[in-house]
Amino acid sequence: MDHGKSKVITEKIKVYGIVQGVGFRPLVYRTAKQYGIKGTVRNVGGYVEIVAQSEKEVLGRFFADLKENKKGGYEIIRMEAEELPFMELEDFVIVESGSSAEILVIPPDLPVCPECMRELSDASDRRYQNPFTSCMSCGPRYTIIEDLPYDRNRTSMDDFSMCGACREEYTSPESRRFHAQTISCNDCGPYLIYQDKEDDHGGLLEKEAFEKTIEVLSQGGIVAVKGIGGYHMVCSPFLEDTVKRLRKLKGREEKPFAVMFPVISEIRKYCVVSEEEETLLESKARPIVLLAMKQDSMAPSTGNGSIYCGSFLPYTPLQHMLTEKLGPLIMTSANSSGQPIIREDGPMLALSSPYLNGVLYNERRIVRSVDDSVAKIIEGKPQMIRRSRGYVPYPVFLSKEEGRGEDWTNTGIFAAGGDLKAAFCLCQKGRAVVSQYFGDLEEDAVMEEYQRSYADLTRLFQLVPGLAVCDLHPNYHSARFAEALGFPVLKVQHHHAHIASVLAEHDLKGPVIGVAFDGTGYGTDGNIWGGEFLVCEERDFIRAAHVSMFPILGGDGSMRDARKTAACYLLHAGLEAYIRDERIGVIKAALEHNVNTVLTSSMGRLFDAAASVLNIGHENRYEGECAILLEKEAVLAERKAVKPTDICFGINEREGILELDPRPVFKALCSMRNKEETGSLALGFHLALAQAVAAICERLRSKYSSNAAALSGGVFQNALLAGHTVRLLREKGFNVYLNQAVPPNDGGVSLGQAYLGNKYLKSGIMDLERTGCHVCCSTGKNNSDKR
Repeated sequence: MDHGKSKVITEKIKVYGIVQGVGFRPLVYRTAKQYGIKGTVRNVGGYVEIVAQSEKEVLGRFFADLKENKKGGYEIIRMEAEELPFMELEDFVIVESGSSAEILVIPPDLPVCPECMRELSDASDRRYQNPFTSCMSCGPRYTIIEDLPYDRNRTSMDDFSMCGACREEYTSPESRRFHAQTISCNDCGPYLIYQDKEDDHGGLLEKEAFEKTIEVLSQGGIVAVKGIGGYHMVCSPFLEDTVKRLRKLKGREEKPFAVMFPVISEIRKYCVVSEEEETLLESKARPIVLLAMKQDSMAPSTGNGSIYCGSFLPYTPLQHMLTEKLGPLIMTSANSSGQPIIREDGPMLALSSPYLNGVLYNERRIVRSVDDSVAKIIEGKPQMIRRSRGYVPYPVFLSKEEGRGEDWTNTGIFAAGGDLKAAFCLCQKGRAVVSQYFGDLEEDAVMEEYQRSYADLTRLFQLVPGLAVCDLHPNYHSARFAEALGFPVLKVQHHHAHIASVLAEHDLKGPVIGVAFDGTGYGTDGNIWGGEFLVCEERDFIRAAHVSMFPILGGDGSMRDARKTAACYLLHAGLEAYIRDERIGVIKAALEHNVNTVLTSSMGRLFDAAASVLNIGHENRYEGECAILLEKEAVLAERKAVKPTDICFGINEREGILELDPRPVFKALCSMRNKEETGSLALGFHLALAQAVAAICERLRSKYSSNAAALSGGVFQNALLAGHTVRLLREKGFNVYLNQAVPPNDGGVSLGQAYLGNKYLKSGIMDLERTGCHVCCSTGKNNSDKR
């Protein structure tokens, strides 16, 4: 609208992305003042609304500055502009937050920023050694938000009244803490409390609490320390007796512990750190990163022989203070093995154990539990192993191209995920929010946390699902929960969801050859799949190739007992003479009489069998242990330039479907295990599998006219296998895609489920009236039955 020579216009801009809880409104305020712009800025639901009045050219420069600013912690996904009728505005102000039915992005928790770190170490600053210092650019967000928009009175910080000095900073436009909702200091709390487990007569406060913690840890004690998303068990990684006590405290016998280091240079003393790994370590998410160990100079029980060290950097002021005083520290989630992380003070203080010396806590409530994220670098790119703190609840945006919003339904979708490494997904309009990691839903406490989080996040995002998507497995707890919600239900085959998660991340079109390798997944034929080659397009898939089916004995112990799995496979392969299991008679009889027997194509079970045949590992004391040990032998051999044993899988065709035949490999492993180095055989197994994958994909390319290969499933967490497979496929001219935003393991299947749910809705196949519709994605067909 033109008003005389000045050409002053008024525009309302909706800004979407990470724009709440990251100091975006104060930055908008200062930038507007710089340009002499009049108007307002406020939080509205999950976005920020700016009303700006000035000449059109000035507004253009103003919004360009906001888009291009690289200093702030915000991330703009898109901006929507609307010109308003001219109105008289006198100044630019931050106004009270509004509400909206549309919540798009909630900020994840942020690490302490460099400016706050400088204050933390400056003895002249009033926040010197304050363990909760934060500003508009850092501090907890997701774990303290009770409702939106993100304002202090909607967070657990509302329990603490601001002192006069903090109030002045909070209301001063020139302050770094202008509208910083987590603002606090030594005078207004929260504050540290140390409770000795042997002394119930009150705790130590503030400086004395911190000094007591340092004393206990330096003397080999174990202290539970309250963090952002829950408690950590903390101790020295160099004291063997202490680490053994920690294992008894957690009931965790074998799995390696993560270690927090004060700075990158300290990590380099113990681990190899590439440029990409350094970037990941220092990213805003501050995940645990799996790094190759240089030397195992810590206590043996810290890593338990692993070739990787789960390393991470401090992300809270308190963690910086602890590691600065004590150096590297084991910092592992405070929970018994398999149980949810403890977030509430009562249960932590009530925990009675002779192995726990004390609890360092504060009275700031943790609204929702979030464990540390875990990642690694594969082929130069990050791969998530566990997606939680620092990433959740930032969405995966499913449309990469401008104007592709029409590809995504407005109907809210709840995708339940799987039962192991459980994480669900809420999806609407192409924005998929994958929840934090929960664990195994077989555990009652984990299932309860999963259910609570569903209620919490659907409320927070104001999302009412119109469709539930779950796994095809009839006995999954996640599937039963989805069915109990009362929405129409789409049931998706497990490995189809794995590949769909890659399609969703990379916005892939056309037929894609998907390779899904894991331990177990319920197949459309009622058998257990796990070594699958699926040709996927839109909502459909064809099972084009798979590992040759073989029988194993089922039951709860089947995934734990690698020796039994090896015996089952060797009997099936006609290699009975090589079996080293005194139970051979019982196992053989059970298989012959089909007692508790299941057919499987599981790649995970083949890794178990290979580890047992090579006498590397016979029992999975934690998930995937035998496969991890097999990878370790192969990696060590490759590092020493040991020549891999020349072995290969067979590839057969039956009724138009290719089968990857492991018999030639296992015959070679059995016959050469006393003649060749174990490492050479382990390396040969990995290379043979990578070569077989490339060969099958090449044959499928000519049949299905696809040059895209997507790799997913927990087996591809094996960096050696993934690296060689990607290399060989690229050499053959394939475009290769892996999971990056979500894990390739079951922690990422909910994203694939949500993607397929959207495809069904957009196809118009599903009638979303409450008919109890159940649809099954099957091999090249869509079968539905109405219940």
